[in-house]
Amino acid sequence: MRFSPISFFLAIWGTSPSVTVQATSEVVQAQVPPRTSYEEAICKQTIFQHSFASSYGVPYVGFYSSPEGCDFTTTIFNLSVTSQGRQYDRLALLFLGDIEVWRTSTAMPSQEGIYWSYQKDMTAFDTLLRKEQKVIFDLSNVFTDLYTGAFNVTLEALYFNDEYISGLSPPNQIFPISALASSKNISSVMSLPDGNATVSIQLPRNVKTATVSLQASGNGAEEFWYTNVPSEYVNTFPDNPGWLFGYSPFREVQLLIDGNLAGVSWPFPLLFTGGVDPGLWRPIVGIDAYDMPTFDIDVTPWLPLLCDGKPHEFGLKVVAFDSTVEGNVGPIGENWWVTGTVFVWLDAHGKQTTGSSIANHTPDPVFDFHPQVTTTTPNNITSNSSFYFDLSARRTISIISTICTSSGSKVATWSQSLSFTNIQNMTDSAFNQSLSMLTTGTHTDSFSGVKSSYAYPLNLYSSYIIAPSSKVTLSSVLALIDRSLITKGINLLSHLTGLKIGSESLSTRQSARSKYYWNATIVEGTTDDTGVLEQWFSYAGKSAMKKNGVGEFSRHLKEVDDRIVFDDEAWRTMSVPATQPLPYVDGEPVV
Repeated sequence: MRFSPISFFLAIWGTSPSVTVQATSEVVQAQVPPRTSYEEAICKQTIFQHSFASSYGVPYVGFYSSPEGCDFTTTIFNLSVTSQGRQYDRLALLFLGDIEVWRTSTAMPSQEGIYWSYQKDMTAFDTLLRKEQKVIFDLSNVFTDLYTGAFNVTLEALYFNDEYISGLSPPNQIFPISALASSKNISSVMSLPDGNATVSIQLPRNVKTATVSLQASGNGAEEFWYTNVPSEYVNTFPDNPGWLFGYSPFREVQLLIDGNLAGVSWPFPLLFTGGVDPGLWRPIVGIDAYDMPTFDIDVTPWLPLLCDGKPHEFGLKVVAFDSTVEGNVGPIGENWWVTGTVFVWLDAHGKQTTGSSIANHTPDPVFDFHPQVTTTTPNNITSNSSFYFDLSARRTISIISTICTSSGSKVATWSQSLSFTNIQNMTDSAFNQSLSMLTTGTHTDSFSGVKSSYAYPLNLYSSYIIAPSSKVTLSSVLALIDRSLITKGINLLSHLTGLKIGSESLSTRQSARSKYYWNATIVEGTTDDTGVLEQWFSYAGKSAMKKNGVGEFSRHLKEVDDRIVFDDEAWRTMSVPATQPLPYVDGEPVV
């Protein structure tokens, strides 16, 4: 059911791959398997094998082509990685030409060595996978005497001649919203806020359905954006400069068509494997660490405009809350990496899609912000002792038009309703910080008739002790985390491609408590580190595959001090308990 890099090769290829490290520990992510069996692959190939050591600005560049004479419908990519040594977690981006098809991140290695693998269904990119493509895999890594972990990456493709209940209908054409830099042998990711994330695209005249997938993740001062504070409060604790990052904990990723808002994503708060406590996420990584989520927007209501035979501007923007400006929508910090992908399905019997004018109702988000700074005056010196705030936001979006194709006219609608709350409290110069956050949303599209929903609750507490650089003592962090990802409804791309039928539901929760110590570098802990992480994962849906499709899947696993002590997988659903408020610990600010 689940494959490590070694066992996956043995099951599919019959021989073991060559690896450059002796990896002893598997680092896993709970996921919905793309299929129940990989044994009926009719073709298979290795796309590349490459070691990423000193690889900043030096991606792997090669070429992909489908196997000659292979009659396939389904394509699965398997990404296998081994690493050994001392290293940060790294972001990695896979492009076919200028189109990003997979964004992932690495686990943090150990001196003993680690390995992992992840399988991803790539069938929605079928129109790309049947032609030769330039492959660019950008995993920027630093390799020094201190940071000694290289990432040895193998990417394979497996092809299956599956039958589907209603037949496959992958997009006819795919367009990138990216930097269009593949001709320079570099990644086409765009960096905000400094870059220009707008491209001009001329769509065919006979489009019947179109969606856009947004890919966006924060880096640097924006990696843990949901713990940031409004910019006017970054210097609340002058004795701890640089600890707090600004631009608030609210982020909105916007899709713009000819400068008009077409839809938004309020992103899932990712915790990468170096997040809060780097030792906690081995051997179980955080939710979606190996396959970072996209958000799909139905742009079918825009077709009366987009099918006029002229180029149109598709742009991406990331904004934050700013209490000091009118409308409270302001800039972000450095930086966000963004791309988008436009998927198009053509009207085979039509020459041009027409329709009504577009009714675009996109009022600004509404914010509510309440800050409170508490002071003390020991020895007649006033200083800030705590900082509390709660920030909430809500917004609605509705875009409606009538489109006319060879099948007749219909009303096309994209609507969204979103809400967000973020409550933070910090003491001890912000070394103690507690966070309670909830993002929820619903959306409806122009073709399924289903209202889809999602919820991202997150409770987080961290308490740091940073040792002075002049002393040979250990720094430490105590972390408590309880969070969930809950979705129900239509995956637009899978539904339109014919991979899934009807509504799906997924619920997963991670609950963790840990204590981590470090000296020279935070990426290497000590033997005194402790950590417990438990995860529940449950999925239900209906695969359109006639054989080997996944209808239900669950996984319940637990790690204690870097060792999995319980791991139960089944082809059935399970009850996932709700995220709970965190228990009180000494020194914790009360929210």
